[in-house]
Amino acid sequence: MNSTLSPILGPATQLGFVVRDLEAAMRHWIDVYGVGPFICMEKGTSQPAPTTYMRGKPVVVETKLAFGFMGDVQIELIEQRNDAPSPYTDFLAAGREGLQHFGFWVYDHATAAARVEAAGYERVYEIGLPGQDDPIIYYNSPSLYGPMLEIVPIKWRRSREAVRAACDEWKRGDPIIRYETYSAFLQDKNVTFD
Repeated sequence: MNSTLSPILGPATQLGFVVRDLEAAMRHWIDVYGVGPFICMEKGTSQPAPTTYMRGKPVVVETKLAFGFMGDVQIELIEQRNDAPSPYTDFLAAGREGLQHFGFWVYDHATAAARVEAAGYERVYEIGLPGQDDPIIYYNSPSLYGPMLEIVPIKWRRSREAVRAACDEWKRGDPIIRYETYSAFLQDKNVTFD
């Protein structure tokens, strides 16, 4: 085994699944895989939904989201609630459902983006975040090499840590912990970005 190999973005920290029915997907992960609890954001990241960019064009993508953990890997479940162009609607329109992206929290956003683009990945979708310089970026993989890649600016580590803490603090009961939006969750957990 070649011990000098290392992934260009470090270890994947999230597996993102696009599903048609988020409630059924959460129940499957909980009842079949024994993975949970899930933090569910009923109305996505915020209301109104933010403007994002699909192939450079502004779009408003409405989602329902859920986050849980399988070991150290975050599981993200995404149900798109409207028909705006997005990587999620593209994925479903291709007749697929399931693993759609690998997510990476990167320390150096510019270097990560340059490495991915130099490897032939195509920038497809960007989620700009208020008060943050670097967007979350989704990349199409070249040919059939695998799912999309998502790079997440390191400032979002605190949100991931808050989701992990909320899952770890779960004391049984309903394994689906519901919030109206991701913003409401972050506010409830006093998450700030530096």
